[in-house]
Amino acid sequence: MVTRPDGGQGPYDWVETPDQVRIAALVDGRLLVVEQYHYLVGPLWQLPGGTVDPDDENPQAAARRELAEETGYLGGVWTSQGDLFPLPGTTSARVHLWRAEHLTPGPAAPEPAEADLRVHHVPLADAAREALHGRLRCAPSAALVLAVAASHLQS
Repeated sequence: MVTRPDGGQGPYDWVETPDQVRIAALVDGRLLVVEQYHYLVGPLWQLPGGTVDPDDENPQAAARRELAEETGYLGGVWTSQGDLFPLPGTTSARVHLWRAEHLTPGPAAPEPAEADLRVHHVPLADAAREALHGRLRCAPSAALVLAVAASHLQS
């Protein structure tokens, strides 16, 4: 039961889930974008990312781990781009957004459920266009791509 703004009480369903991370990883002016099948929505293009695990020291540690697992890229310069509540009526989980540059390539180590994951190097302008036209359908990924593209226009 919850107490509504009008003072009345009523049932409310929500989902408890861990926070997530998404990373705008720039390599030679291109974004790393992963293509992967998701059980609930099918194939999806999105920025690398995943769950903040209990073993992670903080969201940045989770972001570094996820980027290395999915793409093999390590190190670099990391900048927080804030966080979002992608489904505030359903969960209190946040998605922490990161920008990573000056990365070093290495071998990817995807989890078994990510065996079909493919990494694409996409020009930032193309990724922004895909987000604007609704073809980059992971909302936190689209928001982060547009934020990074806007920051490039300002510099």
